[in-house]
Amino acid sequence: MSSIQKWQETKDADLTVELVAEMLEDISDDLWVTAACAERMVDSPEVSQVLVKTGLSRSSRLLEPTKRSIASHKPTEDADQSTEQNLIAYFQNHERERRLCILRQILSERLDRIQTYLLMRNAWQSSDLDEEPGNEEDEDPWADPDEENEPSEVQMAPFTLSDFLSQPLVDSAIILASERRFQALNHLLSYHEKALFPYRFSIINSIPLHVHPSEYHHLLPANDYDSNMEVRPERKPWREQVDWVEEPEVLAALHSTMTPEETTWLEDVDSTQDDEFPRIRCDDLLPSDELTKWYVTRVESIDSQSGLMDVALALLQHGASHGVPKLDEIGEDLLLLDRLIYEAPQPENPSLQIDWTLRRWRSLDPPEVIRAYLRHSDFESVASDIRRLVLPYLSVLESQAERNKRPDLELSNCLLYQYILSAPLELVVAIFESSKADIQRSYRIIRSDEDVARIALAYLYGLPTISDWPMMSRIFECQPDWGDDRDDDEKAYATLSSLAAVVAPSASRPRASAEELFIFFKPLPASALSRLLDVLDTHLEGGEILAKWSVSTSLQWFILSREDAGQQRAKAVRMSRLLDHRGKELESEEEWRSLLEDMLKLVTHAGGSKSTFGHLSQEEVSKIFFTGLLSSGNLAVAKRIKGRGRAAQYLTESVVEQICLDVSREIYDNATSGNMYRGEMKQAYECLSVAAPTARIQAERAFIEATSKICSFSVFTRPGIPITPLEIRLTKNRLDLIARVLSSTDDAYKHQEVILDLADKLGFKNDAAAEVKILSMLVEVALQHEDFSRAEMTCEKMIIGARKLRALHHTTTETNDDTQTSAPQEALEVAWRSCYQLGKQSEFHDTNRKLRLLGFALELCPAANTLDILTVWRKIEAEDIETRKQRSIARAAARPTGKRKEAEQTNYLLQARAGAVAAGSLLQGLKGLSQGQDAASHMFNRVTANLPFSIGNVAGVGRRSSEERKNERAGNERDFGQLFARQFAGSSSPQHKIREEVAAGARNALARGVGWLIGGDEDE
Repeated sequence: MSSIQKWQETKDADLTVELVAEMLEDISDDLWVTAACAERMVDSPEVSQVLVKTGLSRSSRLLEPTKRSIASHKPTEDADQSTEQNLIAYFQNHERERRLCILRQILSERLDRIQTYLLMRNAWQSSDLDEEPGNEEDEDPWADPDEENEPSEVQMAPFTLSDFLSQPLVDSAIILASERRFQALNHLLSYHEKALFPYRFSIINSIPLHVHPSEYHHLLPANDYDSNMEVRPERKPWREQVDWVEEPEVLAALHSTMTPEETTWLEDVDSTQDDEFPRIRCDDLLPSDELTKWYVTRVESIDSQSGLMDVALALLQHGASHGVPKLDEIGEDLLLLDRLIYEAPQPENPSLQIDWTLRRWRSLDPPEVIRAYLRHSDFESVASDIRRLVLPYLSVLESQAERNKRPDLELSNCLLYQYILSAPLELVVAIFESSKADIQRSYRIIRSDEDVARIALAYLYGLPTISDWPMMSRIFECQPDWGDDRDDDEKAYATLSSLAAVVAPSASRPRASAEELFIFFKPLPASALSRLLDVLDTHLEGGEILAKWSVSTSLQWFILSREDAGQQRAKAVRMSRLLDHRGKELESEEEWRSLLEDMLKLVTHAGGSKSTFGHLSQEEVSKIFFTGLLSSGNLAVAKRIKGRGRAAQYLTESVVEQICLDVSREIYDNATSGNMYRGEMKQAYECLSVAAPTARIQAERAFIEATSKICSFSVFTRPGIPITPLEIRLTKNRLDLIARVLSSTDDAYKHQEVILDLADKLGFKNDAAAEVKILSMLVEVALQHEDFSRAEMTCEKMIIGARKLRALHHTTTETNDDTQTSAPQEALEVAWRSCYQLGKQSEFHDTNRKLRLLGFALELCPAANTLDILTVWRKIEAEDIETRKQRSIARAAARPTGKRKEAEQTNYLLQARAGAVAAGSLLQGLKGLSQGQDAASHMFNRVTANLPFSIGNVAGVGRRSSEERKNERAGNERDFGQLFARQFAGSSSPQHKIREEVAAGARNALARGVGWLIGGDEDE
């Protein structure tokens, strides 16, 4: 078997030093031997060295001839052609020589790596326990103690020699860095600095973040103060003089002529990327700003991923000590963040803790940082927390501002005051108690006395809602005392007046903040601040009293209401009507008297400053108090308080009467039910019993009774919605309520006395016009129900009232020329129309009553309506005569024939008698008319012209001559009864006697009526 065949069949693991020398020595082909040595990569360093040295020695035999051949090679006549171009041309034409150079270059690099590997192996084998991954710091606290006592195995190598020779150097460096083999990594970087320097940051970034920088400080970048550039570390390679094939021109020519397969042999970096440890190439040195960014990024990664503040601080300190600029600010941030995490108060519930990182810290504004420091501080700890956490932070901010050439002497105070103005009340009290004037200035949180007063004023007046007035009083007790200098009173009050305009709410800003208020107090001197503190004392006292009676308010209200009596009055009303501090209604007399004393105390002017109710008098406040007392329903207490005590001097009988009326009406208006025996209506009714029973009180009680009666009739506003008391009160014409009662209940018209009593309680007592109108309503409803007898009886009563009303109306209108329609005129109008409507009803068959009603209508109607009424009169009369005639004819037809003639005569006599009766009814209806004799005569002529006085050609009765009529008129014009006598004169038969009786009755009726018309006495 030949040596070549034996070499090919021998495995890498079976190769030994002796076997390599034995097999390769017999092979004469130097290029083949060189290629065979480059092809084999074994884990044994000794065998690897023999292979590399053998390959280099055999390639050296061919290198000198190749160099001579290259020197003599001239492919073109271009004298200016470079050496690299000559080499490229040569290698393109000489494949064997090109391949030889590539193999020699690989072997040269491999020899250096073998030597480096030997150093690294010695380093990780001899490393102490502190540098091993299995040291005490990395031990598992949960491991089994028995397993801990077992002897640890020898630390395994991170990679074998063959792996080291085959993989890129940067991969080996990253592995060493990730496993914290810093001594071995240092050897690798020292002897292969040229290949690894571009990947220096990728190698450092692969070091675990929890590793302390002191372990790899020699790997960290540094900055040159002079050039502000990165410092490149000085490294020495294994060979100070490189081989000919490693010269730049030769390498460039080889790379230009390589095949893809050959390129992979020489490329040190793998083309694939590792997501965990990305390879970032950076050939150039970085400027100082880029170094700062790298350190900041590394620190932020340490902070966010491991949370080891000491490691981050050590890294910053190392960078700053090696000239990296602008790391002091982030170092200060780390120190301040460390205090926040480890020294600031933490919540009891771990789930409420915030995951702080440097990036999050640096995104905060200074006010947010202060709030973060004091987020979990309480009353006991807030003062000390400010001294040891906040004040150092503010000092750092001042230093940073000075370094940035932007000094601000007020920066610390502004930020501290801004926090205090927005802090919870409990913490602010603790801060003020740590800023009292009797504490040494250097130990105070707020060191300026004027600022203590300004912040207190701004904070207290800026609170939106207040519930803890004693705590606010503690703030006031911490204020400095500048004596009793009043020189700046006007300036202080001017500021307070202008402040009222500022704190007034608007659409864009519901209230003024404490920061805005602080601006107004800042310019004031100590004397003005002292005066304003007195005003604040008054407001605090008033606020505490208001809170005692459950009338919560803010101090801004005292500013806004300082010159506003309306707001003060509204607050007093609320105070008198709300609950006590326990949330319960006042019941005992002592509680109500205590409320009165407090309300009067708010009226008293204290020390020259305006009190809470400064624009209200004690009398007005007493009235407001008594109103609230009545509204509460404690009437027994109200009766006792009005008669004695401090309020008695202001609560006179007239005042109590008016208050009782106002309260009763208020309760009445808010009532949902009109039943006066329960709920609000009962309270409104009983409230009137506190005052003396005056006419106004009685009228109001009657109105409540009327309201209850109306609601009992089931009067509805809309279908299904009962009428409310407020709607009853707001009804302008209360007669409409009577109408609605009558329309809502079918039989209400039958209870005339109830309806009239309801009208009296509604305020129409002794009102004749209203009574007439109400009776007219009853008539109308009775007509709708066809109850004509009840309607006629009601008309009789209505006419009596109408006549009285007319008499009174004529008396009053003699001196009054008012042409407008008055209530009496309206009542008379509805009266005659009601009589007229009932009188013309066809279903009403009592003719005498109908004619009587029409007579009432003629008595009351205007002259323009007389003809209409008379037309109805004649129609009813004609119908009545026709009815009587038909009845008479029917009776005559039933008699014997000889008596029919006599029956006809009797029929005419009955007609005459009916005419006489009708005339009498008419005259009786005209009895109340007072239009003068002329009007009476004219009316009488109109009436008599329509009566059937001319009977016609009756037996024994003839027409009178014109002469007889003339003599008759000349005899006695007032004796209108003669008209009837003459019509029936000239017969002595029984029929004649009947005629005489009829004529006498008609004569007497006409005589009485006409005598009254011309002014005669009714008895005549």
